[in-house]
Amino acid sequence: MLVRSLADGADVVMAVDRGAEACRAADVVPDAFCGDGDTVSAETLAWVRSGGHEAGGAQGWQPPVAAHHDSVAAPDAALTVTPADDVRDVPEIRGLDGRLGVRIFPPAKYDTDLSLGFSCARTVAEERHEALEVTVTCASGGRMDHALSVFGVLAANADLAPVLVEDGVECRVLSPRGRDSWAFGQDSAGRHFSFVALADGTVVSERGMRWELDHFRVDALRDRGISNVIDAPDACIMCHEGILAAFLV
Repeated sequence: MLVRSLADGADVVMAVDRGAEACRAADVVPDAFCGDGDTVSAETLAWVRSGGHEAGGAQGWQPPVAAHHDSVAAPDAALTVTPADDVRDVPEIRGLDGRLGVRIFPPAKYDTDLSLGFSCARTVAEERHEALEVTVTCASGGRMDHALSVFGVLAANADLAPVLVEDGVECRVLSPRGRDSWAFGQDSAGRHFSFVALADGTVVSERGMRWELDHFRVDALRDRGISNVIDAPDACIMCHEGILAAFLV
């Protein structure tokens, strides 16, 4: 199962709101939770808080008496959030004190749960003086508007070179701010590849593919990079300017 395999290779697993349901289904106990609790059941949130003990299990743990599907967890009063705006690309969060844990935000907020999850991870990594690499999965919740906003969040965090992995697809965000290239290797020969610019004025080069580009300029969300094929074992894509989402399918 995808969630299990990704979790096995991660140092820290953070469930972002409904992502806790995916973790529970995969029997992966997250190290942290971030969200407003509006798309995760109270039972699953209690499961996260308990460290993965199911109700009525051998250790006798039971969920809180008030837990039911339409309950909403109380926001973490210790946290203060400065939303992303025309000055800052990502929200700023204070009050974490170097710990992730279970962080509940008010449902009435400007930033998405995913955006807040990135900012929580950033803040804790900075406070601990640790490097941060982020892989995201189960990101869209099956909604097209959410799926599009996910790429906005990934673009805002391009300096982290985030990776998005779903069944049969790996997407890497490339930018001179973070990782600017992706070399595919021999095992990728014959696979389909696409890219989509996430910023106007993105400049891209492709080599070792059926159709190659050399410092090609493309604006955000244009379809110029869709449905290529990797032909050579040394194929790669480079982002010289801007931000792009590169998809290996």
